[in-house]
Amino acid sequence: MSEPSASPHNHPASAAAGPPLGVVLTGGSRGLGLAMAQRFLAAGDTVVVCARDPARLDAARTELAAAMGAGERLHVLAADVADPGEAERLADFAVERLGTIHRWVNNAGTAGRFKRPLTGLDTADIAGTCATNLTGSMQLCAAALRRMQAQPAAQQPCYHLFNFGFSGLGARFSRTSIPHRVSKLAVAELSRQLRRELQAAGERGVGVHELRPGLVRTELLLADLPESARPIIDRLAEPPERVADVLVPRIRGVTGTGRTLQYRSPLVTLLRALTAVPALRRGG
Repeated sequence: MSEPSASPHNHPASAAAGPPLGVVLTGGSRGLGLAMAQRFLAAGDTVVVCARDPARLDAARTELAAAMGAGERLHVLAADVADPGEAERLADFAVERLGTIHRWVNNAGTAGRFKRPLTGLDTADIAGTCATNLTGSMQLCAAALRRMQAQPAAQQPCYHLFNFGFSGLGARFSRTSIPHRVSKLAVAELSRQLRRELQAAGERGVGVHELRPGLVRTELLLADLPESARPIIDRLAEPPERVADVLVPRIRGVTGTGRTLQYRSPLVTLLRALTAVPALRRGG
């Protein structure tokens, strides 16, 4: 099941509503992940942020602690989610720092080094993209669920796991490479299959959901982007801070399981794209 997408014009006044949460956020050293970490901290949550690059992660910690004044509620761990064993290390670290994990957000991902046809990609780029996006997400889901299921049982979902997937429409209009599109479609299926598995096992305390932020103006989106595509991306892509303003309150307040939390619906994105093209041709 899914619920209507939130309006991107809503102010996140509800971000601080509800009790403080323990949050795990992968890929939180830049872009949307960093913006989401800021919003969680602003809401009073305690946050574990993981990222692959230690230098970027240290810079993010300094920025977050200075901006939010929440250094004691921020914990960071350098880890590459594509590496076997790193998911378990992150999960152990999160339990140690948070006690209870209320929200686990698998934001870490890559579009690969190049936006090229499959025949123009080397083996390492293909394997690396799939390992981070799909294998990494599976390992993180497994590690998160083991810890959540060890927490006090509940009759309704009170611990929630989020994956960033692709809709069929999103994949169709994406300009990224096949490994990125296919791995993100597979992550969406991972979320569906995981919900079915948990329901069949009678697990009631954990909810599994999908996040679809749409086009976000990040380094990942702009990497290797053809100059011809930049004007339309500039018109359609949203700043990560604006997307986080919408998604974080909904992540904090989510109920049930099987939600698809979107910044804007695929239909609205498509309509914006169709109206942007004539405007660009007119030089608007």
